Amino acid sequence: MTETEQKISTSIYIQPKKLATKQGQLRYHWDIAEFTRLDGLLYNDQGKIELVLNGRFDDRQRCLVDAHIKAKVQLQCQTTFEPIDYEIDTQIIYCSVIKEEQIETLEEDYEALLLEDGQVDIRRVIEDELILSLPIVANKASGDTSVKFSYGELPQQKPQQKNPFAALKDLKLH
Repeated sequence: MTETEQKISTSIYIQPKKLATKQGQLRYHWDIAEFTRLDGLLYNDQGKIELVLNGRFDDRQRCLVDAHIKAKVQLQCQTTFEPIDYEIDTQIIYCSVIKEEQIETLEEDYEALLLEDGQVDIRRVIEDELILSLPIVANKASGDTSVKFSYGELPQQKPQQKNPFAALKDLKLH
């Protein structure tokens, strides 16, 4: 199987309008190893992804897909280079759009779900969300490492100088 054939076979297309019309729910479970764009971002390819999609229409009859993504992955601590367990638990409301111009008109509460021929590759969308959910720099809390941090010595504080206006406080105003 060529790489192109493999990419086609791992795509999962959903039809948001059909899901919303039926007020349906879809559940998916994947291994992290199935998401190739996460390769260089994680400590290893161990872990699971769980996705729950619910379709509905909003009060303006726009097609919405509520997505709940849960994942357990391992990142590499940038201080100790040891693995860190990291959990992703995010909820997103996607609003289906068919033209890029519609994206700009969406409310902040919605993420755009650009459809092609009434469908979208949900695996690719979820992979994008997983990438965006990862921290830029993974570090254990500084108290959890055996590495000691030192940022140099603090400058000595000068002794408090006497306030030059202190003598004026005893003067009485007429």
